[in-house]
Amino acid sequence: MKGLCRKLSVLLAIVLCFAFCGCTVAGSGKDKDKDVDAVDKGDYSQYTKLTIDGGGQNVAYNTTSSLIYDKYTNPYPYNTLERLVEEWNKAHAAEYGYYFDVASSSINNDRETMVPMLNGGTAPEIIYYLQTTIAEDQNKGWFYDLKNVMEQPNKYSKSGEDGSVRWRDLYTDEQYRSFFSPNGQMFTVALEQNPIGILYNKTLFEAAGITKEPQTYKEFMEAQDKLNAYAVSVGRGDKNDDSKYICPYNVVYPWYDSFLETSIMGDVMEYMDVIEVDGFINAEEYVRAFMTRDPNAEPDASDKNKSRLYSPDHDRIAELYRLIKQMCKYYPTNWRSYYSTQQFTVGNLAMLEVTGGDIRELIDTVDGDFEVGVFAYPKLETQPQNEPQNDYYTTFNEGNYYVQRGLSGYSTGWAISNSAMNKDKAAGNDKCVNACIDLLMWLSCFENNEKMVNELGFAIPLSGNTTYEYFKPLAELFKSDCENEKALAWSAATAGGAMNKNYYDATYLFRQNTLDSSASIKESLGTLVSSFTSAANLLYQQNGWNMSAWPSWGTSNKN
Repeated sequence: MKGLCRKLSVLLAIVLCFAFCGCTVAGSGKDKDKDVDAVDKGDYSQYTKLTIDGGGQNVAYNTTSSLIYDKYTNPYPYNTLERLVEEWNKAHAAEYGYYFDVASSSINNDRETMVPMLNGGTAPEIIYYLQTTIAEDQNKGWFYDLKNVMEQPNKYSKSGEDGSVRWRDLYTDEQYRSFFSPNGQMFTVALEQNPIGILYNKTLFEAAGITKEPQTYKEFMEAQDKLNAYAVSVGRGDKNDDSKYICPYNVVYPWYDSFLETSIMGDVMEYMDVIEVDGFINAEEYVRAFMTRDPNAEPDASDKNKSRLYSPDHDRIAELYRLIKQMCKYYPTNWRSYYSTQQFTVGNLAMLEVTGGDIRELIDTVDGDFEVGVFAYPKLETQPQNEPQNDYYTTFNEGNYYVQRGLSGYSTGWAISNSAMNKDKAAGNDKCVNACIDLLMWLSCFENNEKMVNELGFAIPLSGNTTYEYFKPLAELFKSDCENEKALAWSAATAGGAMNKNYYDATYLFRQNTLDSSASIKESLGTLVSSFTSAANLLYQQNGWNMSAWPSWGTSNKN
């Protein structure tokens, strides 16, 4: 979820805030079978303490302030990460001279807090890091480069199991390549797989006469039309009245945009993914595509960027925002302040974009008040030649590429920070970094990772062996799609995520403004060109990229 996950930590913190609030006395709904025993910790006073930021992309893995289950105030008591860390401490603290402590709360990738700590060398030794800023962070010395150690066996993986020959084998080759920065460094160990899709109200679907889950963008839009028609028929079609309005579709965060963007870019991927051929267009490849022009193109005064391999004002990008604006056509009038999760749980919202954390928490909150289901993001189809023109198709993506469905790949990456490297420099050895590496191996081997992830239940472990029923169909679909050559990796082509934070913010703001604007999308894209140009120039200078070494116009990675 590289491209559209920057706000994820903050948004999920809002969505799940009550799920992790402390309690001293359990209220109604208490179930002692779900209480959690505190960890019995050893005495490590003779060793140096290291800290783990237990943040995560679906939900934090920090120990909850209360271990007593309560359906309403503490539904997910948890300390499995702390328990696993303590097992490691008892076995290895004496060997390394260090022991680990799980932070009481997570920085959760909040850059206003994290960046000063990384600059000052005071960050937790193992820190949760979202790679959406990797192009601008890669040369700052903040994180330890793991690429060489990833080629070594994970000593905690069982013989014959993924990871036992090479640690990197815990991940698919395609997704593993996506972990790298443009300069070839690799900073994070991913600890879970992220289920993603659309949570829907089956009861509303049935009332609106929708008999099957949408599989295509066209079916998704037709479902919205039917839901709106039903809402109007029962006097609940007023967009100005959130208390009654049946909204067909809304978001916690618009991850489907990333799915659509990669789909739209599918048939030009081969001409852009040419510097590091890995199935992803990285920052340097976007900058090359923007700075490279067709040498044989005739000047076009009406579209000065037309001869570039890529520009944010190309017709292809205008089509992306047309599709986005179209799918949000039934948004409530006050959509900017619309509480989509609350509206879903009270039965006013039919479809809601979700990730693992949303799926688990919202289904538990609904608690049988109405029937729910989850379906994967619908595929975008190209307009068939033998059918009447329909706005629910696209005229691009002639190769009918789509994005692997069900999961957005691996998530919750933990990096070893410069705090660990500084300790080794002061001590004249590498024990601190090695202790961090050893613990990350311990937490990522299948046996321990399944405990860490499944016992919280908001994501899928690296092995894929999920215990949550709503995740299983998504995991199976993802596995099937990975075998289809037409299915591209998540965020394979998302410019906002590949560039830097400033450009990401620009794309997010442009999306919001587009939903409210009646202006031409094509003409409005000029603002994105300006932002992209600034980002491209900055990244080009920061990273010292060599334009003369870039593949020429028209180069294909299939040649």
